[in-house]
Parts: sequence; structure tokens; C-alpha cells
Amino acid sequence: MTASSLQILVVEDDFFAADKLSREIRAGGDTVVGPFADVHDAIQRVGLVQAAILDVRVQDESSFQVADSLTHHGIPFVFLTGYDPQAVPARFSRRHVYTKPSHAAPLLHDLHQQHRAMAPHQADSIEAAVIEMIRRSRAVMPDEASADRLVEAALLRAIAETTESRMEGDVRARLMELLDDEYCQRGRLHLQ
Repeated sequence: MTASSLQILVVEDDFFAADKLSREIRAGGDTVVGPFADVHDAIQRVGLVQAAILDVRVQDESSFQVADSLTHHGIPFVFLTGYDPQAVPARFSRRHVYTKPSHAAPLLHDLHQQHRAMAPHQADSIEAAVIEMIRRSRAVMPDEASADRLVEAALLRAIAETTESRMEGDVRARLMELLDDEYCQRGRLHLQ
């Protein structure tokens, strides 16, 4: 993962399309979160990503709930659809809609541009990374106390890696990976 790599949420219910899109995203140097074929599973991860690609129609639902959550959290996203782009509600009129089938390259370029435009000037500082960890954690945990415990656990793991001289490369990206892993592996333990 490089300094410009993003953790990208993929919401796509077609297995082959999701697999192809995921492979192309990874080949571009970004990390795939998912893919998810269920909007309810995907919405649980919104606070842990930096961008998203949303299939408009997912099983018998739309991904608009996920899009609303991404908008609320200030996370860039694009729509991908095999349906008429006019099916996207007016509240998302400023969002880009790509037609299936589409290669990942233009979507990724779009997401990276959106992310750079939103990124604070101090995005590479440890302080900014910890603030982002707190924001993401509070988006997925039910209360501030459990969110703070989740961040604390991820930071303790980062300190352990630093002590053992294992943390190399993009520190911010590694902190986000540790937060995501802590949430996946032990998120429920931090609820008490």
C-alpha cells in the first residue's frame, strides 16, 4: 500500500463483476473492503473506508442507504449500474454514475481525485491519522466509549509493532489497517 492508496468499499452482488472489479482495484494499488452483496453488511463498514464503488441495484434493494451514510461521513463514492443512470435519486445528482460493464481505472481515477480534493493539508501527520481513526471508529461502534476502546487497542498494536521495528512504509495506512483488523477480529470485545 502506498501513501496514495485508498481502502475502497465495493458493493456489488454479481460475483463475477465483484471479483473482476476487486482484482482491478488491487492491481491499481488500492485495498478492497468487501465486496459486499448485501447493503446491510456494507453499511457496517462505511466508517472504515476512504472511498466506495456502489452497484445501484443490490439483490432486491438499492445501495442508496449506503450512499447516504457515505455522504454523511464525507466519504467519496461513485455509482456503477447496468440500469438507466436516471434511476439515481436527485440527492446524488453531483455523484458520478458509471455504466456497466466498466473497467476500474476511470472509477479509481475519479475516487482518487475526489479523495485528494477532500483531504486535509496535514493528512500525513500522526495526529490527523488518529483523528481519522476516531472518526471511523465512532461510525461503526454503538457509542463513544466502545469506539475509543477500539482505537486504543489498534494504537497499542501499532506501538507494539513500532517497538519490534515492524511498522514500515505508510504509517497512516498501517494504522487504518490495524483499526480495521481490530474491528473485524475483536470489535465485540470493546463493547463492554
